[in-house]
Amino acid sequence: MILSRRRSASAAFAFADEGSATWERAALLSPVAVPGSAVVRARGERLEKISRREAARPSDRFRQVDLRRRQLVLSPQSIPAAEGIDVHVTAVVTVRVDDPVAFAAAAEDPDAEVYLAVQIALRDAVAAAPLDDVLQRRVDLDGVRRAAREAAAGVGIELVAVVLKDASAPRQVALAREEELVVQITSRTAMERARAEVKATRARLAAAQMLERSPVLAGVRLLEALPAGATLKVDAGALPGLSGTVSGTDTSDGA
Repeated sequence: MILSRRRSASAAFAFADEGSATWERAALLSPVAVPGSAVVRARGERLEKISRREAARPSDRFRQVDLRRRQLVLSPQSIPAAEGIDVHVTAVVTVRVDDPVAFAAAAEDPDAEVYLAVQIALRDAVAAAPLDDVLQRRVDLDGVRRAAREAAAGVGIELVAVVLKDASAPRQVALAREEELVVQITSRTAMERARAEVKATRARLAAAQMLERSPVLAGVRLLEALPAGATLKVDAGALPGLSGTVSGTDTSDGA
């Protein structure tokens, strides 16, 4: 008898059955909650959270419920956007347990309840959004959050966040969008080049008109254009104000 009691006291838990690793039975005392978790006890038809170790009855069952934040990642969903083009989207839902008793009692798989609610609401949100907004992850997720919050509240879960992780279009659509983007960039480049040529032409025309109205200025521009060491003989009658022979930057009397 003494040996049997010692063995019972040294074992913290014993599984309730071979196929379950969730609900456990204790030998003498209820288990200690691990950090970030809460212990829920099932005694008869009653479930309750216990905050300290208590004497355990042979029929008692215990469960450690993780209270830490965790993420539910939705598998890629193929959903048609507002234009009817299918896009592949992935969402991430961050949750935590705020009611361990409800989490243990309300559903066999509480996370699956939230997962399904988000999955259905996400389809509605993406279907109402334009393709460009979906691909740039600018989808309105307020409806998704409401649906997830309602489902989570029923199973003891608190919704922390819902985000659209990835969004991508089929390959054919992606290639078409790339070609459209290349055409837009090429068109903008050609337009800018044409604008620059028009500005340059206008500038040359304005300069020609100014030189035509001012012969002296035309002569100065001509001198500026001469290479170093060049000699120019100027007819005094052709360019008033300029006479003689010009060589480089020096001017002397000429024939």
